[in-house]
Amino acid sequence: MAQRRETRAETGDTRRLITRTEIAEWAKVARPAVTNWERRYADFPRPVSAGEAEYFWLQSVLAWLDARRVPANRLIGDEPPGTTYGDRVRRGLPDNQPPPGAGNSPEDSPGEGYTRRLHELLAMADAIRGSAAMADYLALLLTLNFLRVAEPERWTKLNEPPVRADGAKQAKDLLRSIGHAADEALRRRGVPPGLQNSLVRLTPRTVQELRRVVDLSAGLGRETYERLLGRYEEQVALRSGEFFTPPALTRLMADLVVSGTAKIRRIHDPYARGGELLVATAAAAGGNTDVRGESPRLDTLRYAAMNLALHGADAILEVGTATPWEARGNRPPVRADVIVTNPPFNTGSTTGKRTRTAWPYGAPPAGNDNFAWLQHIPQSLESGGRAAVIMPQSAGTSANQAERDIRRNMVDAGVVECVIALPGRLFATTDVPVSVWLLRRPGTPGAPVLLIDARERAARSRDHRTLPPEDLNAIVTTYRRWRDGQAPDGGYEAGDGLGVAVRPDEIHARDSSLNPADYLADEPPNDAAKGLGSVADAFGLLARTQIQANEAGRAVVTNAAALARGTGGSFASVPVGWTRTTLAEVCEIQAGPSYSRLRDERRVPDGAIPMVRPRHLREGHITASSQERIPAEFAASYERYLLQPGDIVCIRSGVLVPPALVRDEHHGWLPHHNLFRLRAHRPEAFDPRYLLGLLSQPDALDWVYDRSATAGARSISTRSFGELPVTLPPMAVQRRVATLLHDLDLQISLHRRLVTAATDARALLTEGLMSGALALDPA
Repeated sequence: MAQRRETRAETGDTRRLITRTEIAEWAKVARPAVTNWERRYADFPRPVSAGEAEYFWLQSVLAWLDARRVPANRLIGDEPPGTTYGDRVRRGLPDNQPPPGAGNSPEDSPGEGYTRRLHELLAMADAIRGSAAMADYLALLLTLNFLRVAEPERWTKLNEPPVRADGAKQAKDLLRSIGHAADEALRRRGVPPGLQNSLVRLTPRTVQELRRVVDLSAGLGRETYERLLGRYEEQVALRSGEFFTPPALTRLMADLVVSGTAKIRRIHDPYARGGELLVATAAAAGGNTDVRGESPRLDTLRYAAMNLALHGADAILEVGTATPWEARGNRPPVRADVIVTNPPFNTGSTTGKRTRTAWPYGAPPAGNDNFAWLQHIPQSLESGGRAAVIMPQSAGTSANQAERDIRRNMVDAGVVECVIALPGRLFATTDVPVSVWLLRRPGTPGAPVLLIDARERAARSRDHRTLPPEDLNAIVTTYRRWRDGQAPDGGYEAGDGLGVAVRPDEIHARDSSLNPADYLADEPPNDAAKGLGSVADAFGLLARTQIQANEAGRAVVTNAAALARGTGGSFASVPVGWTRTTLAEVCEIQAGPSYSRLRDERRVPDGAIPMVRPRHLREGHITASSQERIPAEFAASYERYLLQPGDIVCIRSGVLVPPALVRDEHHGWLPHHNLFRLRAHRPEAFDPRYLLGLLSQPDALDWVYDRSATAGARSISTRSFGELPVTLPPMAVQRRVATLLHDLDLQISLHRRLVTAATDARALLTEGLMSGALALDPA
């Protein structure tokens, strides 16, 4: 066997993703030979999907090629007999890029005028994005921040002297260059690319304005990324399985889980979101640690990879699932010294799934994976390891018998070390109150559990709350004192009433409750101060929502002012420049795969693809649960059905509801057989948001309803649906109409939130006044 020449691929770059073309190029074989290897050999590495493209782990390819010698008559140059294709690939690898995580710019903190530059960048959004979403513009800012700090060589190339021309083509070319640079950097880190697809949706007015954005980004440091990620979260309106963990909570969990832990070799997050927990924990651990993470969402996985690279963490990130306890082929389970995670709350169903091991403390109930996570994570710890897991507070008190039994068994086994109840509204996008569970392996049977009640430890921050540093320190100090100075009998009570250690028998006497308030007070806290604070918060939210609704209303009035002059025409005619056509003329109409194809394939395996059902279409949005999936290999074989951003999804059979627009987060999802997917024949012909509004009109819905077959469930054929009349104005008019409709939809949404906020405020005020916790001033 030939002596291998050690390259960077041997020392940490083997996780990069490569294409079939690159395999062929570096192995010095024809491109069809790689496809032939895949077809003939069952053990050839499986690809990783990134939308329409597929990639392979370099490490897996090298391992496979190491077992295959190059025939003597095909040796090249000085290759000795016994050379393998793996040896050849190593010699052909490019050697001109810095290793991931290295080469951070020395100026990685914001310079003078940081706030001004950030404000100017945000103010330039409309000039750069055109009709694209604000989330796409924020993706550009996040990408530039990543390249500037973590990829100095790629950043330098972006700032080479531009061409003199200043047209739309030059602006698009620069956007492609930015996206390509970031995608290549991600691919080198083993993360499937895809940022370029988001960036090219932007339509800058001039390349000079786009250059101004690049220049301003040069003055922003790594901490900017966290702020931009927060803005992205607000714009995309992420759901519970997707939103990011607040900074105060990431710091708390990192400080807790690293406390007193022996040498930390590996940190893992099985649901990495934006990488924020891994960043905080790696910083708290210090030293040379192996950082790993998984995420079922490709878009947030990319942001997590950039986040970790910005902070100098050489992390390994992989596309995972929302149910990591499932058996996933030959993929070995991850083991770590420290696990930190913020899994999705109150979702999923474990019924009938094949898990890696039996549930040690009891089978979780169907429809809720909270206690699947809480059992899976301790089993993923190395001996002596610790984990910090965010859970809804209801997990500690749920009356479900299966969950109550699991709590009891986990307490008896000594797996639960501490539960910390936190204030509500810590997350910007949800009011669900949460707790942090500290878990350990192995546990000490019969050990007491430390319960910390920090629900009143909070400060207001805009429309949510945060934990001030002094309260964070108080929680960590309470935990450390108990852990380091626990009395022989397990007794402990913090002097300020913040924490108390409770024996298993006491916990069992209270229906296995792990709610700290049940043990730290005779009655749930309901004093006047708490009541007044809650009411004040509720009315504060009501006031802010009212202001937002008023502002949205003014925007609608301003944008609709042109309607007052009219056109002089009638509803029966169309203005000059408008066209009347049919849906089939402007769109490809594709029904989802037939029921017979999906019937036997619908399960939740490794690398699975979410499926959109008719019930997931709500008010123009797709609200599909990420738990309902089909195998990735099955989806890949039916690529023509998969969704892309800008598609429109409509009901073809069943209860008729308005259609929904496919957004970035739904890329690559599969529509159900009872849905149509609409895609423009020529994207420049119409704005998808305009067509969405047109198809959502009562007249359009009535037209479809009247032409639907009525034998059993209503259903319309592709041909009939294609005959739907469509009126299209020029693109500029379409965009104005789409913007106006978007503003109206926003106002409707805000008024619904206003009603909810007013209802909540009334309920709190009523409770306080009628319980005596609040009193009215004398008349």
